[in-house]
Amino acid sequence: MTSALAILVILVPAFLLYSPKVEQNRVLTVNRPIVITQERKTPAYYLYQQVQAVEKKTFAQPAITTYLSSQNYVPPQTAVAVNEIKVDRREIASDVDAGFSTAAFKTEPLNTVDAFKTALSNVSVASNLVGDLHQPEPTRLSSANKWATIRGKFESLGIGVIDHIIELKRIEEGQVREVGRVDLHAGLYSIDIESPQGILVARILDRSGSVIGEDYQRIENLVSRGNYFEGPYIRVRNSGTVASNPSLPSARTGTASASNGNSNGKKSPSQVLAQKKASGFVTTLFSGQNQLETPTDEFANISRHSSTVSEVLDEMKAYRKVLTIRQTGDTSQTPVFSEKWISGLLEYISDQQKIQFRSNQISIVIGRAMLDGKPAAGMQMQIENHPGVYPIYLDQFMIPNTRQTETSENGYFLFVGLEASTYTVSAFRQNQIMGHQMFIAEEGSIGFQNIMAKTVARSIVVRAFDAFSSEPVDVDLTTPDLEEVVSTASGTANYRSHGDLGVTQFLVRTNERSYSPIRYFQDARKEYVHLPQIREEWLKQIQTQRLINDKTNTSTFVGFVPDMEYQVYLVYEGYNRDQIVYFDSQGRISPVPVSGGGFILYNVPHDAREVIVQQEGSDRIYSQVFQSVAGQVGVAHFAD
Repeated sequence: MTSALAILVILVPAFLLYSPKVEQNRVLTVNRPIVITQERKTPAYYLYQQVQAVEKKTFAQPAITTYLSSQNYVPPQTAVAVNEIKVDRREIASDVDAGFSTAAFKTEPLNTVDAFKTALSNVSVASNLVGDLHQPEPTRLSSANKWATIRGKFESLGIGVIDHIIELKRIEEGQVREVGRVDLHAGLYSIDIESPQGILVARILDRSGSVIGEDYQRIENLVSRGNYFEGPYIRVRNSGTVASNPSLPSARTGTASASNGNSNGKKSPSQVLAQKKASGFVTTLFSGQNQLETPTDEFANISRHSSTVSEVLDEMKAYRKVLTIRQTGDTSQTPVFSEKWISGLLEYISDQQKIQFRSNQISIVIGRAMLDGKPAAGMQMQIENHPGVYPIYLDQFMIPNTRQTETSENGYFLFVGLEASTYTVSAFRQNQIMGHQMFIAEEGSIGFQNIMAKTVARSIVVRAFDAFSSEPVDVDLTTPDLEEVVSTASGTANYRSHGDLGVTQFLVRTNERSYSPIRYFQDARKEYVHLPQIREEWLKQIQTQRLINDKTNTSTFVGFVPDMEYQVYLVYEGYNRDQIVYFDSQGRISPVPVSGGGFILYNVPHDAREVIVQQEGSDRIYSQVFQSVAGQVGVAHFAD
């Protein structure tokens, strides 16, 4: 029994980087709402009650706002009181006001023998050009505005820097705050900052503006070196990629390991053909729009916060199709599950629970709880808003145990027989939410995701504002990270999250009836949430003006695209592009996409899952996985 239920997992180590052009193809699934009548008194159930309370809340009628401008919201600046941070010989931590992230600092005696520290303390920001390397002018702060100087090591890995542009910036809540300098000769960087918040972003661009290398480092765990702080080690690598990383069985990969062993990652046409024939697996990204040459290839030139639906299919029918949501920079593997294992699984569960499944092709959702990068035992799973649906956990022998109430040491769990739809599963430990993920359930497929969490929670800043006037708007919101509804004050709030990866959706309502309730989608790794509030009258007025009729079981999706020319695609076969409306930075209708504006997708089918924005003049992709809920408005930003 154990061997029959084992999951075949093997790491295929190397990848081919390439950038195929996005073309429309067909993706067709059928989603139906699930109906649950049981109530389970768990933390997730109380979260469910809170969501229902928001849904039923009464609203007051406010005055109508007549301003229409665009994505120009600048968060208010909060001064950091210097006397709150006392740097001495002991490690300390300070929580800064206004919901900003916690920054930890520690001081150590300066070791003058260490050559790196000595060079670092003497680095100059005046002369940093290397050959034809170009850099923007650094930000020069007055002594009153400068919080500190951060200096650290800098390295470009595998990227030749000749006639390129190099950027070093501090970014806070999506806004560039300061610009620093890099000395490639010394392998060092330096930047003056006003606040110890946000991230340091280093990029190398070619003359066309295309990003060829980048690195992102949080500003945390700074070490005092006297007149400056030693910052994180910045290593600029090739731009982020997205891949399925399928764990294919070794007996089926054939020449894959040998062909993937090339140091430059390139394969000859004969190697590619041999690998495809040997494996029999086909991998697609962007909801079936792009088929990779080999299952273990990566898709380059994709924005940092993108998400996409990937499919791993076995043409030989020995393994069940796997549907999984992948994000840029996610290196975790996607396991494949044999039909023999699935048959044994369903037969075993049927015997244990004394039930008969209607088909061997019923939908199965399989997940794995991960804490700090390792499988997590002791986690309990719950589908959001469906407290009566119970998971089945796999024991240490990978056998389903219907009496088990939490994950074993391997972290695996599953749900069997869900209706075809998109679900959010939350992970609890000792009644505390540790993470969540969106799963895709579809007949004849395995919906697989890792639920990634960290022991130490992060602080998340929430800001809500009118999408066009930028005036703060108070909202009530909930998310799978929260057990209670969060209410903003003057448009601002904060909460803490243990989640480390995934697509987060926020259910947002205001006490002003003129604003439409929205579902906002974004990368769960972000440390801020900017919620543009959209007036329902504006959406209806544009719909009437363009003679767009409502269709049953559809939703509306609004995307904001700052600072680039673009084209937008709803990944759905047969979607009528006449249902797409573009608007500019003032919210006015435009016949074509406009930089700084956005788009509206009317009548989005309930089984559509992904929106793709492609930058004009390049193959840079911005993609967002979402859930279409009939009669509701989905919102997302498309930016790095």
